[in-house]
Amino acid sequence: MVLAAPLSQQVYDTLLNKLLNNELVSGQILNRRQVAADLGVSVAPVLEAMLKLETHGFLESIPRKGTQVRPITPEDVHGLLVLREALECHAARLYCGEAIETNEAALLILADKLDNSPPFVPEHWREDLNFHYALIEITEVGALIEEYHHVIHLNIFHAVNRLVGRNDQTDPSNHRELVLKLKTRDPDEAERIIRAHVRSGKGRLYLMGGLDRGE
Repeated sequence: MVLAAPLSQQVYDTLLNKLLNNELVSGQILNRRQVAADLGVSVAPVLEAMLKLETHGFLESIPRKGTQVRPITPEDVHGLLVLREALECHAARLYCGEAIETNEAALLILADKLDNSPPFVPEHWREDLNFHYALIEITEVGALIEEYHHVIHLNIFHAVNRLVGRNDQTDPSNHRELVLKLKTRDPDEAERIIRAHVRSGKGRLYLMGGLDRGE
């Protein structure tokens, strides 16, 4: 028997979907009582869900105003990209070689769906999430998978709020080719490959807020 998720988790998932679909936008004030009324639940699970979303970087508390969807700064965009790169590079060292070969068929299906999806729209970002999340899951490291899940959702949140423009999202990489390259059994080479992939088309983002790109 599959148990239903706790009510607070259901509220969290509902609000997260609204954030990722641009139904709740950066800077918008949220009234927890109104949210509870709209969802047909009590205030308690809404408060719990909103606190969790605040911890994950989507919301913030403003004195005497309440809770708002967090405004996004250039430093946020840059910092998240650096964090995503660090997680993906470490993961590549763990899953390269045999783990990629074992999961190659499933990864290639996801890669083709991503490569064939129209760019710069939510569908493409979700396919990107599915592909890269599948790579991270191969590591079987729970803490790494959980942290990456938060990071990739914040990536989408930044994109739908147009803090990341089309020129920043250009990714000429072929994801099918990426899967094949990651079959290398050299962790250093796998890290180099995924770093180049994550950075492709995003050079300006490393300079946002006057922050140095570095190597």
